[in-house]
Amino acid sequence: MIRRFRSLNRALVALETWAAGGLLVTVSAVVLLQVLMRYLFAQPNPWSEEVSRFCFIWLSLLGASLAVEHRGHFRFEQVTKTLAPGAKRVVEVGARVAVLVFSFLLIGTGIALVDLTAGERSAALNLPVALVYAAAPVSGVLMVVHMVAGWVGEDAR
Repeated sequence: MIRRFRSLNRALVALETWAAGGLLVTVSAVVLLQVLMRYLFAQPNPWSEEVSRFCFIWLSLLGASLAVEHRGHFRFEQVTKTLAPGAKRVVEVGARVAVLVFSFLLIGTGIALVDLTAGERSAALNLPVALVYAAAPVSGVLMVVHMVAGWVGEDAR
């Protein structure tokens, strides 16, 4: 069971990494195209700003999820490295609980926003706006999975 969960987490990390890379390339290409069309040809694309914004939102939240997996979020190492081992452990557990609470808030608020914007369409692309807001609960779920996988991995050692 633990082995399956850890392999699921590895597969999700690989998928997130590829998705984030693809979104980064897309944002870069669309913004470059937007600049070229606006300043070289005086013909701005009506859709490029919306595509870059939507992709950047997804990229940011997937990046936050990957940061949870790699434990790469902001820390106060100057403070924690001077703490006693017991106090350091308490601070680390507190930080994990804070990330977990934030993840559940992201899930709950994201679901509410998806529900609230269910019938709305974007102006330029005519896409459902709920697709953009879906990044929040998806990222929150991925953060929870990464947190639990991290705890399972520590217990297995």
